[in-house]
Amino acid sequence: MTKKIYIQLFLILILIVISLILFFKYFKKTSLESNNNTNISQTADTGESLIEDLKYLSTDKEGNEYKIEAKRGNIDKLNPDIIYLENVRANIILQNSENISIQSNFARYNNKNFDTLFNDSVSVDYGEHLLKSEFLDLSFKNSLVSIYDDVQYLSGISSLKADKAEIDLLNKRTKIFMENPNKKVQIINVTKNGNN
Repeated sequence: MTKKIYIQLFLILILIVISLILFFKYFKKTSLESNNNTNISQTADTGESLIEDLKYLSTDKEGNEYKIEAKRGNIDKLNPDIIYLENVRANIILQNSENISIQSNFARYNNKNFDTLFNDSVSVDYGEHLLKSEFLDLSFKNSLVSIYDDVQYLSGISSLKADKAEIDLLNKRTKIFMENPNKKVQIINVTKNGNN
């Protein structure tokens, strides 16, 4: 009888080990990297958690990477999954596509689903595209980058102004448009000598 119990325990142990291996190989998407000089401190009067020189890295099962770095971060007291960042740089490294680089003065990062709201002097460099705005909403659930509020597109031969721009991360398409259908996107052509 005891031999039967040992065999059952052994089989259960093997099942648990296989389950853990499968989980860590296919379902774990994120890892947290911190520089050696990362300082986490609790301030006595506000109870806020401050983080300096932080870096997050996440990778999906297709091999796409999302890296975000900030000079400073502040963990939300009511929702510890939310971190408010300052002096932010982010890179989206897509397989078989050009990288997307994002910079802003501030951002709100969700470390559960990696969605990030960048704001204040947002700059997006995507291949030959350079976009500037006040806000950028990065949604991994929808595979969409939404850029809005005073959007400016700059290239070597022209620039334009619009209300909103979207980059679809799945099909790699960029769409620039106005929220009001009665308004049109302003396009400014630049000649070789710099005149409009």
